[in-house]
Amino acid sequence: MKFGFKKKDNMISTTGPVIHSNPTQNTMQSVPSNVYIKNTKSILFLINGLGIASKDSFSIDYAEVMPNMSMLMGNYLYTTLENINYNYKNGFRNFSLGNDLLPTYHRLESDTNFSTNQAIVSLTNELLTNQSRLHLFCFLDNDKVIDQVMKIVDTLSKSGVSAIFLHIILRQKDIIEYEGIISKIKRIEDSITLYQNTKIGTITGEMPVNEEVYFKLITMENGEKWPDYSRKIDFAKQQNMIPRNLQPFYLNAGYKVLEKDAFLFLNYEDVDCDKFIESFPNTKVYTLFPLKTQTKAISIYEEVEPIHYFAKTLVENNLKCLVLTKEERIASINYSLNGLKDVKCPNLDYMLLNVNMDIPQIINTDYSYIIFDYDIASFEEVRKLKEFLTTVDKQIGTIYNICEEKGYQLVVSSLYGLYKNLTTGVDREVKLDYSIEVPAIIVDRNLQRSKYTFNYGTTYNLSTTILYLLTNNPNIKSSIRKRGIVAFFKS
Repeated sequence: MKFGFKKKDNMISTTGPVIHSNPTQNTMQSVPSNVYIKNTKSILFLINGLGIASKDSFSIDYAEVMPNMSMLMGNYLYTTLENINYNYKNGFRNFSLGNDLLPTYHRLESDTNFSTNQAIVSLTNELLTNQSRLHLFCFLDNDKVIDQVMKIVDTLSKSGVSAIFLHIILRQKDIIEYEGIISKIKRIEDSITLYQNTKIGTITGEMPVNEEVYFKLITMENGEKWPDYSRKIDFAKQQNMIPRNLQPFYLNAGYKVLEKDAFLFLNYEDVDCDKFIESFPNTKVYTLFPLKTQTKAISIYEEVEPIHYFAKTLVENNLKCLVLTKEERIASINYSLNGLKDVKCPNLDYMLLNVNMDIPQIINTDYSYIIFDYDIASFEEVRKLKEFLTTVDKQIGTIYNICEEKGYQLVVSSLYGLYKNLTTGVDREVKLDYSIEVPAIIVDRNLQRSKYTFNYGTTYNLSTTILYLLTNNPNIKSSIRKRGIVAFFKS
């Protein structure tokens, strides 16, 4: 196992609910190896942020801190999942939709006739007619975003646009992510050397976008200049300022907005920029897809609605789901689970999560699917993190015993892996890197390890697997596979 703990066979908790040491002896049904038995209820217990420790990461001894979970890993179907998410928002979106990027993004990515898009043609003609410049506002989330920025730069440059200024907006919420940010800015710098008309103008966190300091920087070049942006970022990191709060600065002079200039917002995500846009009533504004609050903005594409998503699958299969989470996360989770729509699905309910809740009462409700949404991202100290993990491990033990008695399914996993520094002892920091893979355990009396395997995949594959096991719907893909004779002797 790669989970960062020393294996102890049949480990049970002596302080919390006791897990039976022989998981196959309790009313185990005789199940043909070529069929799956439809479950009546599934409980997904999420400890978001938890992951597989990388080689250089500080590693928590889970056999000691979480004996219940450790025992489940050793006795039931267990796999690791590729981590493509960096926070719970991306995690739930991938869990619901099967990708970490918005559908509209993929529309742009696959568009082979981008230069013939009517909005782009209109933008190009306007820039050429007025001999004006373009201000392109973009995020710096991943390399694919950079690829799309350069696709736009290439198209407009070949059309003869005289000047393009890139304005980078950072949304990351962890100082550890500055390391990746610096390398991405460097990649943009290297890429735009091919285009003499393109420069990086400003860099800012998303929070100051609507503030006066950013407006003055954009309109008057009145603010800090840091051509050596790595020094500015290192300083922000030393001050424990997260990227999304980074105060704006500029790299190259000459970018200030002129009367005839145009804006292009690559709005892959919702960043509040209403006040900023309203400060430029005469400036033409283009966006990747429609801004709900800015009717004057011209969109490149109509917003693409997902075809498949979690809530739709619930309705189609007559499943009711309860999500237990923090109040401030409900709107975001609901948005992702409902296919990027701010609507209420009749098959999806929410309840506030706390560590002292009545677990048996919740499990015995009429919901077919129950999701516990815990998260470790807010912890700064190793000691407190371990205390929390021990507490939730007791809940895992309680839920397991109920599932064993009732014949329910229990799944323990995480929707993203954490990457951050934690303090331990006095003035000592350790790096916790769980960003590559996350664990997934399926506890199901009908799925013995001797007969089935749980394939490697993503959290979307985990989502569809649970839904398949709840419905036996052949149109839903499962990552559970029957062992063959060769596979059996290799196991």
